[in-house]
Amino acid sequence: MKIILFEDSEGYVQEYLLAIRKVLGGKGEAILFQRGADRSGDGTYDKHLEEDLSLPQYHDASLIVADLDLSKIPGYQGLSEGTVRKVSDSLGLPECSYARGPDQDSDLERSGEQRESTITVSLRNGADGFAEQVVSIAEGFAYIAHQLPDSLKATAKKTPGKVLATILGKPEYADKISLFASGDQNRLASVLSVRGSVQEKDRRLTCMLGYWLWDSVLRYPGVLLNVAATSSYLNILEAAFRDDQQVRDLFKRARYAGPFAGAKEPMWWRGMIDDIVARSEAEDGREFASKTLKKDVPRSQCCENPSMPAGYYCMLSKQPVSLQNSKGGLAWFPRGADLARVSNKKFEELGPWL
Repeated sequence: MKIILFEDSEGYVQEYLLAIRKVLGGKGEAILFQRGADRSGDGTYDKHLEEDLSLPQYHDASLIVADLDLSKIPGYQGLSEGTVRKVSDSLGLPECSYARGPDQDSDLERSGEQRESTITVSLRNGADGFAEQVVSIAEGFAYIAHQLPDSLKATAKKTPGKVLATILGKPEYADKISLFASGDQNRLASVLSVRGSVQEKDRRLTCMLGYWLWDSVLRYPGVLLNVAATSSYLNILEAAFRDDQQVRDLFKRARYAGPFAGAKEPMWWRGMIDDIVARSEAEDGREFASKTLKKDVPRSQCCENPSMPAGYYCMLSKQPVSLQNSKGGLAWFPRGADLARVSNKKFEELGPWL
């Protein structure tokens, strides 16, 4: 793998590079982006950056990682992460961003059906945590790229949902994954318009599938569920599911271990959870856990009214919520995200923005 870092603060360059190289080990290299040979001032940043990223040392990058503020990069004063992302897209290279300070990954800021998928990496856990996320993202795209040719051969009708489901080893979930197709229309158009080599088309298709997986399938509860959504769906108190290893072990066969798993919080396949509970002939996950472990496992609680069981997941508070105390069907929810809701309190507070 080859990871290219865009960072304009000397104090952070070596810290981030060393952290990424440590996590990479012998699996690849991490290098700092630097301006290419001297040139005239003619042309836009886009053109110059595309020329530089086409140089041998940057060719076939597995991932580009860019700070949101790049105004001091030598030779590119005033450069923005948005320009880096635009040029990366034009070259079919995956890109993610980061920023020092408060998290930029806001569901509210990024809501909307036509949004372009982006990947944001957190610095909340320091340089080491940042590096682990970056390498996991690079590995995720590399895995998709490696599996893509065989997936295309194995898929009769090559829809994005079927191709991605085959890459994930879950062809039976293709129809459900297809319901998450929202956004990314520009990237899909770029794949369809390619007239170059098969390798170039596959590279762009890898990007499109990776962004789609990260920002839609893994983000919204439907096919895959995070800790809070899983506990809510199972009717188990979130704290009990999160902290009780015995409870979680009952569902370990359903844990997601595919692309980007190391950069996201733990997730579970909903369909596999259903299979586990159904085979036990229990009414729900809580009954199954209580009977199997021979102890009382507390039921889920709605974040709006703890006296009620939850069952759903509030995308803004990131807490379990009940159907009665939430709103669903928002325009920025993919059709497959049938467990995604916004609690009434959050909706009243932010309704005009939603």
